[in-house]
Amino acid sequence: VFIKPTSTTTPAIMKALTSIVAYNLLSVHRLDAFAPPYPLSLSPRNAIKPRWKTTPNYATTTSSSSSSLSSSSSATTYDLVVIGGGSSGLTAAKFARTFGKTVCLVECSRIGGDCTWTGCVPSKTLLHAAKRAWTWRKMNERYGEGDGDDEDVSGGGRGIMNDACMLRMLRNVKMYVDANRERIYEEDDSSKVLRGLGMDLALGRARLCDGGRSVIVTDENIDGMTTTTSRIIHARCGVVIATGASPGRYMFDRIRGLDDVPFWTYENLWDEGGFFDAVERNHMRGRRMSEMRVIVVGGGPVGCELSQSLSRLGCSVVLICGSARLLPNGEMEASAELKRVFKNEGIDVICDQRVVSVVSLDGETIDYGNVGISRIIGDHILIATGRVPNVERMGLDDIGVKINPVTNGIIVDEKLQTSVKGVYAAGDCTGDRQFTHYAGAIAARNILLPLKDTGVLSEVPSTTFTDPEVASFGLTESRLPLTNMEAISISFRPLSKIDRAICEGSDGLGFIKIVYKTKSRQILGATVMAPSAGELVSELTAIQAAKMPLDKLATVMHSYPSYSIALQQMAAEVYYDKLKKNQSLYDVLKRAGL
Repeated sequence: VFIKPTSTTTPAIMKALTSIVAYNLLSVHRLDAFAPPYPLSLSPRNAIKPRWKTTPNYATTTSSSSSSLSSSSSATTYDLVVIGGGSSGLTAAKFARTFGKTVCLVECSRIGGDCTWTGCVPSKTLLHAAKRAWTWRKMNERYGEGDGDDEDVSGGGRGIMNDACMLRMLRNVKMYVDANRERIYEEDDSSKVLRGLGMDLALGRARLCDGGRSVIVTDENIDGMTTTTSRIIHARCGVVIATGASPGRYMFDRIRGLDDVPFWTYENLWDEGGFFDAVERNHMRGRRMSEMRVIVVGGGPVGCELSQSLSRLGCSVVLICGSARLLPNGEMEASAELKRVFKNEGIDVICDQRVVSVVSLDGETIDYGNVGISRIIGDHILIATGRVPNVERMGLDDIGVKINPVTNGIIVDEKLQTSVKGVYAAGDCTGDRQFTHYAGAIAARNILLPLKDTGVLSEVPSTTFTDPEVASFGLTESRLPLTNMEAISISFRPLSKIDRAICEGSDGLGFIKIVYKTKSRQILGATVMAPSAGELVSELTAIQAAKMPLDKLATVMHSYPSYSIALQQMAAEVYYDKLKKNQSLYDVLKRAGL
């Protein structure tokens, strides 16, 4: 858009016109927080490659002219410097490249971060495989001839096939997990792709200086050497800190004896010595899968997802939750329903108990405070008790960036700016609700463009990918204000009343709950526990963002029988209730011939 001034155009009018154009441009680009943060012409996804090759995660750092940046280089200036190559950092960097800004991405480990290598991608791949295996078994029980004789199952009522078949399947799952990680890395996150988008990469540990406008990058741990070269990178517009988080070391220290036994976290579960290696060792010892006992500590999303996955793959699982219920930040109904789901699947759930110590015996013994029960025997321990932001050794104190003493996260305002002007933080390193893809785009947007975006995290849906999924956004019933309750209404539908769930033989555990304003019928939030709950909540999130009343959804046709048609049916109930309240007026208008 170009604005051509005339002889009568005053500077004030010109400024106003420019602001209007900028506002409209930003209204369009706000979608970049939700959609791919680069135009389709720059999208790195092309045709599916026949095979993924393992390539180095990084190449030599380059300057803005694409020449090598050697250790003797004085300094290089970029519009934006992003520290951290995980979800938030990549989103911020790609957003900046959308506007042709120069970007340098600094990473000290693997590009892609937790999401690609240890979090979203491998865990959801494992969940998918576990669900397929579980579905096969349930279908065989319901429509087949049962589990067959003892030689055809793993034993204990948990097996879905004989042990040889189970082992082959898990080996294939391991290859599937590795292939998916490599594929997504190669197509989205590799140095080749990022350089193709016009970014420069710097391998090493970053330290902020010069009031947050410069970054010293030190190469570390290369070929056994602790330090090699250093370089200085200047940020013309600002810096985004997106260094992520790691499994909570502070929780490890609270469990006496944990350092003396091997234990899993979501990070090392996929590596050597992790779950798949344990399956191989278990098989070599001649033990059935049901004899492989896993104790999971932590009742949050990670603990719940992995507990169900391992159980469905044949392991005997005990889940110990320190809070009074599973998923303590969500709806109470969802916690109770999920606990019943786990119980039906043979997962032993123990809530409101704190693990005190671990003692190595034949397996591991967990002692915790509970009257009548003092120990649980297991072969493997998975610690899923939370994450701690990675904020150490970055010079944050030196430049005045404030840290939350409780969460150890970087304190940011509603625009994701830290206590130092021009230095922003996004994602897990803030210790707040960690919607990394969304936050990275918001931070880059606020650095590079005018008219700051507040980036309200309450509008962002979150999903725990158990089966059924648990998804929510906005206001939940458990967090409703105690005053003015008559101004808020709740629409509720159990899964047992949804035709699609009945067709699929659901056990009826699950629901859809929508919180909305009584008068305007504007959606305030929702919680869904159902298959594809993440997709259902996303539809409600879009309706809220469009400021569309809930009853308007009644006129939007949905496919039948789908889970989403339940949203239309719930909206229709709200619409009919509105008609009933205006019945007298409608009668008068009808008699008048209108």
